[in-house]
Amino acid sequence: MTLLRQTRFSASPLFRHAFLAAAASLALLVGLLAHFALSGMAQTRLLQLGLVALTVVALSASVLRAKQRGPEALGWVLLSCALLINALMQVMRIPGFYGIPAPGYLTRLTILLQVLGSCLFIGTLLSWNLAPPTRFARIRHGLDGLLFALAAFFILWGLVLGPAFLSDRFPLLDRFVWLGTFLVYDLLLGLVVFFCLPEPSRLRGPLGWLAAAFLLAGLHNFKWLMDVLSGNPVFHFPVGALIYAIPLTYLGAALSPQPVRSQSGADAPVRIVHLLPYVPVLGAAVLAGWLLSTGAMPGHRIILVWLALSLILVLLLRQYLALRDFAALSQHLESRVAERTQALEKVQSILLRTERINAMATMGAGLAHDMNNVLNAIQTRAELVVMDLDEGKLPNREDMVRVQEATQHAAKLSGRLMAMGRQDAEAPRAMDLTAELHSIQPLLQVLLPRSQKLRLISTGEPMPFRGTRGLLEQTLVNLVSNARDAMPEGGTITLRARGAQPHEAETGPLLEVEDTGQGIPEDMQSQVFQPFFTTKASGSGTGLGLVCVKSLLEQAGGSIRFTSMPGQGTIFQIRLPGLS
Repeated sequence: MTLLRQTRFSASPLFRHAFLAAAASLALLVGLLAHFALSGMAQTRLLQLGLVALTVVALSASVLRAKQRGPEALGWVLLSCALLINALMQVMRIPGFYGIPAPGYLTRLTILLQVLGSCLFIGTLLSWNLAPPTRFARIRHGLDGLLFALAAFFILWGLVLGPAFLSDRFPLLDRFVWLGTFLVYDLLLGLVVFFCLPEPSRLRGPLGWLAAAFLLAGLHNFKWLMDVLSGNPVFHFPVGALIYAIPLTYLGAALSPQPVRSQSGADAPVRIVHLLPYVPVLGAAVLAGWLLSTGAMPGHRIILVWLALSLILVLLLRQYLALRDFAALSQHLESRVAERTQALEKVQSILLRTERINAMATMGAGLAHDMNNVLNAIQTRAELVVMDLDEGKLPNREDMVRVQEATQHAAKLSGRLMAMGRQDAEAPRAMDLTAELHSIQPLLQVLLPRSQKLRLISTGEPMPFRGTRGLLEQTLVNLVSNARDAMPEGGTITLRARGAQPHEAETGPLLEVEDTGQGIPEDMQSQVFQPFFTTKASGSGTGLGLVCVKSLLEQAGGSIRFTSMPGQGTIFQIRLPGLS
């Protein structure tokens, strides 16, 4: 039973599309038959009967949709009532096509039914509760719908409604009926625009089919009224079998598999829908220009002027709201950018502290090995002193001196590590690169294994720059550690320093760190200074060392760059900030 239900459900959309295609094909067949095989009143009668049949089919599909219950059921009930009234009105016109005069009460009943059917169409759209959730969005999209409706009515009045309504050729009741009919379809299209702008994907469902139905009905009435003004008979179909497109669109709405209230983000938004309110505005502007240039239709010019003023007022109000939206969005964006900037600055400071700790850990690993050698030396000399004391001899002065030197060396090593950890708040000052390199060289040597050598090349002359000991130590520890990892089979790391040249008076000295390792592949060189990029094995590096070094140098006024040839090593060039 479950499998049967799943098969029936999966086949339902296919059945709906097949049924719609069959109805359209049948309507096309009847239209072609009426067009080629018949003429005159016989053609009109057949088209009218086909129109009634298609309206009844659309009514049946809408009733079936209403029986599915759910939050949309009331709208489908109202649409079914509107289609029923439409079918009754079409049936009431049939006697006139056979020359049977309609009684006066039937004409008044037709007008009453037309008004009731229009109200039901409006109630159908309103019952689905498709309005935007916020008040400001309702105002903004409401103005868009009003703009569309006003511009469309301006065009209709300028072309057909004005000449028809102000003419004494037709009864006053007929003129008001025509005016009310166009106003209703104009209002319906404005409501569709109002409901579709917040969720453009709704046009892919029943609401899009209903919008097409309202538009086709309005165009049909427009063409029909133009023929009436030109003196053509009242009982005819100006567009022939194309009149079948109106009930077919109602049928498409009822058979659409999608719900009326589409889920937000379920489909890609249709961006062109947001330009929809301005399409009739462009047409109204062209029509206004044509009327002003030709001087046509002076009798209803005052109404066109008031319509144009109303249109301009709504357009200006809509643009004011758009500018206010833009200002609010810009302010919100600026505040978000400021918040993100503060967050990034906090994260950057955390990364810098993290890399300082990583550098200290790297140095600590090397210092632990060196410290162990020092402790072994102290222990050996202390054992000799104890042996002398056990033998009743005075301790050897040389042994005591060695112990003293070893303890001083251990204190110096641990002091360097502790000093590096206290340099967060160190202020930049004038420093000499030559002296600092000779001071830090023993500390860097403990990072390297026996198979690697550290060589310092310097002129020996003072090379002043402005910075901190922490900046220089963190830069060199990171670069020397990377060079060490790039030479697993051994090699030489060269520290090369030279002072600023005469044409580099505003900059500091240049420090180069060169290794004889594997080099950096060309396809990876553009990513060297990107966060979390590393060529080391998993768990052997964070990918943040060079990023932090680059950030520290740029904050201090320096820079860093590199050149690398695969298989020939890498040279990092650090331009330190000058004293100025």
